Amino acid sequence: MNDIFNTFPGERGLLKEPVVVDGAGGDIQIIREFDGSGLSVGLFDFDGTLSNERLGWPDLMVSSNVAFLVALSSPNLPHDVAQKMVIEDIERTIGIPTYMQMKRLRGMIEQHGYDGPTLDPKVFKDVFNDALVALVESRRARLRAGTMRIDDLRIPGSLELLEALEDVLSDGVFLASGSDVDAVRESVVELGFDRFFPPQRIAGAGTLGPEEDAKEAVIRKLLGEHGFTGRQLLTFGDGFPEILHTYRAGGIAVGVLTYDHSIYEHLGHFTLRQKEERLKKAGAHIIVRNPFSHISELIEAIRRGYKA
Repeated sequence: MNDIFNTFPGERGLLKEPVVVDGAGGDIQIIREFDGSGLSVGLFDFDGTLSNERLGWPDLMVSSNVAFLVALSSPNLPHDVAQKMVIEDIERTIGIPTYMQMKRLRGMIEQHGYDGPTLDPKVFKDVFNDALVALVESRRARLRAGTMRIDDLRIPGSLELLEALEDVLSDGVFLASGSDVDAVRESVVELGFDRFFPPQRIAGAGTLGPEEDAKEAVIRKLLGEHGFTGRQLLTFGDGFPEILHTYRAGGIAVGVLTYDHSIYEHLGHFTLRQKEERLKKAGAHIIVRNPFSHISELIEAIRRGYKA
């Protein structure tokens, strides 16, 4: 997993200037050439691409990881030092399996003096996951109480986008997430996405080995077992793994700029600007701001393709 950050295409293939799609108010920009004529199957990330249920997750992970790093380092790291290390690592790895992020946390702890019994990254993951489950449950309780609308928990326009893509992607859509698959499948039903994503088309932690990336695994399966070619694949995501693996496969990658909402934003962390740079370097062909407010223009741009 460490080597993956050295395989980004980076500036390679980027247009000298982004091409702004007409009629979208600057919200859709083409940043690499692509051919949209052969598309037939789609892949979606979930949190931050379709769902807002886990909005604010960075603060939970930072809090949990900092507590472990401070408590288990020897001598104990100052809180501000540990927080800086944790934030930088989470920002760098957004989108990879949570277990892998916690494995990196174990490495940081060991590098800073820990010499006790072997640490299990799953313990760190479970603590974070418990906090995440509580966050989601609190929002669902508000939904049931009528103080929150279901549209508050979905990325605006996400249902409409999926409906519009039914006319474009004859082989349907798949879903892949770094979160636990059972939780994702439950959320898919809660948010009304289940008619697009039946259980057998949803992959996440728990369906694979703890270190295996669901996004990479789904793409590998699409190109192998299902027999699709890269040029048939259209991917939407706000994290680098789905963008990078789609780029490598020869598909079209749409980078979705959504807020992660963090108390650390005012310090320059977890910002839209950082997310945009990650998606560009990972190989995005299109960047979508204010998703999904110009669906017809987005789909037309995808179908039309772009050649400089």
